[in-house]
Amino acid sequence: MNGPRRRAAGPGRDQRRAPARARLAGVIPGDSDRRPGDSDRRPGEAPRILTPLTARFCPLCGAALAREPVPPDHREQAVCTGCRFVFYLNPKVVAGTIPELDGRVLLTRRSINPGRGLWTYPGGFVDYGETVADAAVRETLEETGLHVELSGLLNVYSLPSAPVIVVFRARVTGGTLTPCEENDALEWVRPAEIPWEALAFPSTREALREWLGLAGIDPLA
Repeated sequence: MNGPRRRAAGPGRDQRRAPARARLAGVIPGDSDRRPGDSDRRPGEAPRILTPLTARFCPLCGAALAREPVPPDHREQAVCTGCRFVFYLNPKVVAGTIPELDGRVLLTRRSINPGRGLWTYPGGFVDYGETVADAAVRETLEETGLHVELSGLLNVYSLPSAPVIVVFRARVTGGTLTPCEENDALEWVRPAEIPWEALAFPSTREALREWLGLAGIDPLA
């Protein structure tokens, strides 16, 4: 299997065709920062994000939520004023892979926020009813068009107020490299070509550093 470099069709495609290093570091101009639910936001208003402090109504009965201490630790939680359901808002779980082929790793450039125009590995949220491993395989297929087989757990990354991210190493078994609505470019890169200055998230950097370490390569060299 070769390492094709595919681009999503659409307005501005010619504008994005630049030398490889420029493509790796570039941020795509345009208006695709807009996300579902943005249409009713005032100019300059921050995006609406579900947090323990922004949840307002009970997901079970629809009554208002109120902050109050909850046993046994008596930390404040969102408690329904009607049915008394305690709305614990726990971190989401993200599953991702680092697909490997002939000493290269597959990176995807995000066309949505957060991290629009920056690079990361394939991954996404684990759906209710599926395992983390199954989610990693599914997300890789959806985002890259490639079928992969997991070859081991790389690591788990956890930061406050952020998803828990589980990253696997993966071997490509088939498929055709194809971008999706959430990315506009896919690149097979060798270790020396990783665009450290244009990676999307702290977990992206940490996972790639660990992947290089397993291969005996100093990421700072």
